[in-house]
Amino acid sequence: MFATVPEAGDVPVSVAGRAPATVSGFAARRVLAILHKRKVDAAPLLRRAGLSDYNPDNRQQRISALSQARLFEYAAEAIGDTAFGLRLAQETDPREAGLLFYAVSAGKDLREALALFARYSRIVNDSVRVAIVPRAEGVTLTLNFLGVPRHRSKQNIEFGIAVVLKALREVSGRNIGPSRVRFSHLRITDLKEFDRFYNYRVEFGAPTDELDFGLDVLNLPLVTSDQYLLETLRPYCEEAAKARHTAAGSLRTLVENEIYRLLPHGRANVARVAKALGVSPRTLGRRLAEEGTNFAKLMDDLRRTLSLQYVREPNFTMAQIAWLLGYERSESFTHAFRRWAGQPPSQVRSASQTDSVDARVQNSGA
Repeated sequence: MFATVPEAGDVPVSVAGRAPATVSGFAARRVLAILHKRKVDAAPLLRRAGLSDYNPDNRQQRISALSQARLFEYAAEAIGDTAFGLRLAQETDPREAGLLFYAVSAGKDLREALALFARYSRIVNDSVRVAIVPRAEGVTLTLNFLGVPRHRSKQNIEFGIAVVLKALREVSGRNIGPSRVRFSHLRITDLKEFDRFYNYRVEFGAPTDELDFGLDVLNLPLVTSDQYLLETLRPYCEEAAKARHTAAGSLRTLVENEIYRLLPHGRANVARVAKALGVSPRTLGRRLAEEGTNFAKLMDDLRRTLSLQYVREPNFTMAQIAWLLGYERSESFTHAFRRWAGQPPSQVRSASQTDSVDARVQNSGA
């Protein structure tokens, strides 16, 4: 009954080259709705995200998964909401996801609902790979996001996972909660709000994005169960899911996501990343060269991007940021930041300076 898929590191590098990951636009439409409600001009944000031609009224138009993730981040910045994804999810009706929600809601119990979600999730977002791993005391629902840089997708991922749980609560008629919640990105603000929503202490900076559910939750019957509806929808779901076989993304993105996972532990090196991707370091180097880059540049670029995110967090000390970026000493981080931004990180903490430094840091070369 349970669907399983490979972990991100198990995806062969050679599959890259097919169509890029896309999404139904369900989440993007919610972002635009809240921007309109807050009287924030969405046009500049859509242009920055690469969505100038997006028409939210066209429900058949799929958009880039990466562009949607960027839109979430830009909207969060424009509104000034550090927990934008979670709060947007709490205002969202899961029915807006369309076919996927109704198929999941027609299952017999939560166990079947999770299996249906794992099988058909790519209808809404084909950058997501869902695995259900059985455990003696329940299951672990693991989500991998392929073809999208994980470090640029925090708000979108927090929205998506919260909507999944909200949908499960809707179809079960219970305020259920997972027995463990883990996100691979870091967060040091709004923690109590996350804990309240999930009814559990949420762990950030974990190796994977996952939710654990106990047997008591899995066996709950769905108040929306309708086997006739499920059998009616199943052929449409199978056809829609079949059409959404996209590549895992460019090798660059796969490497970036592995570096991102390993950086805080000081373990990000070419040998470990190559092993995670199932290739030799020499092959990894050759294939990166074919994409016009190399491992050292990717790691430097990623550190540069993350450094700006972390420096904006006032509760992070420079020593903590250095550790998160894989530097042994804070002096090494400060030196690198000066190279990227032209000034020390302490000066960038001023909100009045962040915007002007942002473009310089993002566009500077190694």
